[in-house]
Amino acid sequence: MFTNKRILIAGAGAIGSFYGGLMSKAGYDVELMARGKHLKAMQETGVLKMKSWKHGEPVIPVKAVAKANGRYGMIILCVKSQDTEETCRQLKDNLADDGCIVSFQNGVENPNILAEHFGADRTVGASLFVGLWIEPAGTVNHTSTGECVFGAWSEGAKRFEKPIKEIFDRSEIFSNISPDIKHTLWSKLVWNVAYNPLSALLESTCGPMMRNPLIFELIEKMVKETVAAAKLEGVTITEQEWRRKIEYSDQLEKYKTSMLQDIERLKNPEIDGILGPVIRTLEKHGLSAPYCETVFRSVQFKYGGHYLYTPKLTADVIVRNGDSVLLIERKNEPFGWAIPGGFVDYGEKVEDAAVRELFEETGIKADKIELLGIYSDPKRDKRGHTATAVYYTDSTQTPKAGDDAKNAVFFKLTELPANIAFDHKQILEDYVKKLHI
Repeated sequence: MFTNKRILIAGAGAIGSFYGGLMSKAGYDVELMARGKHLKAMQETGVLKMKSWKHGEPVIPVKAVAKANGRYGMIILCVKSQDTEETCRQLKDNLADDGCIVSFQNGVENPNILAEHFGADRTVGASLFVGLWIEPAGTVNHTSTGECVFGAWSEGAKRFEKPIKEIFDRSEIFSNISPDIKHTLWSKLVWNVAYNPLSALLESTCGPMMRNPLIFELIEKMVKETVAAAKLEGVTITEQEWRRKIEYSDQLEKYKTSMLQDIERLKNPEIDGILGPVIRTLEKHGLSAPYCETVFRSVQFKYGGHYLYTPKLTADVIVRNGDSVLLIERKNEPFGWAIPGGFVDYGEKVEDAAVRELFEETGIKADKIELLGIYSDPKRDKRGHTATAVYYTDSTQTPKAGDDAKNAVFFKLTELPANIAFDHKQILEDYVKKLHI
């Protein structure tokens, strides 16, 4: 162990809070340097709450701070790539002489920046494979993996590998020491380049991009540029390796990348740290990265400054026939029975979308619809935040299931099925109250 046993997590967002929380739980002297609502929540309660598929739901006493104080044996840097330089300057006097600084960040350039400020012999790089987010403030949600692969940035820094591994092992952090951390980071960048920027630009999980031939061809071209840049930096990534990295996996069908999660939470995504190294490395050698640069400029334009990310708008129609209402059985997730409806197309009136979706899903034509209300709970649809305008009408027409509907059936209001999707049970209850049925 280091002479100075204090550990600072610099930039304790989701990643820093998760790993720092586990180390605190194991009894290590850890400080979580955070900001905003997350910092306030931890300071007011004195704890970090965790909801983890692996570690359960521990409530961990933590020390949350707004800035570093004194010197630390180990600093784990978790800030976005664009903040690395400034954070290093702020922490230049906070690392103990026999201590090390570890980069828990995306990209391949950050360890070099750390090495410039603290020395290569005190710098350790790391690659993380984990699904995390903070919601609400003071709570970190852990949904997938948690592996950490780390390694010395120079021969002189290898003395830190075993002590770090011991800390991680005692903290129940699954980790491995990489014999070549530069190769590990470039290899991880292959996956990040392939899916992170495009997932933000297309607002898509990984699965649909993997399965779409047009998008997957673009992914391959971006990855080839990444492999070429890596080679110029002395790192060889074989075609077999990179193809294995980006191939389809059922586990990634609905996986949201960190950049997609960022924009859904109205945070500026980490653009430069992922695509920048590829573009800059090739440019340095008189080469270009046209595919990576095109995507970079597109994402930068859309999300690089102030932007609006709004809920998806949908429209639903309750169809009544006497004491019964029409429900459709959904073909796709979320499964169950639902009020007929769907997404509003760009340039389409909401009421027109309601009538169109009703006809496409049930074959019923509605001449007149009335507005029941707007439903906008961010948690109403597990696929993402949607807001819906709900209308109602009467009809004696016979429904015929189509489009996204597997079945279309009239149910008596007193005999509705148990598995009703979304918040449609509450909507039907509101409908009954409003019309005094």
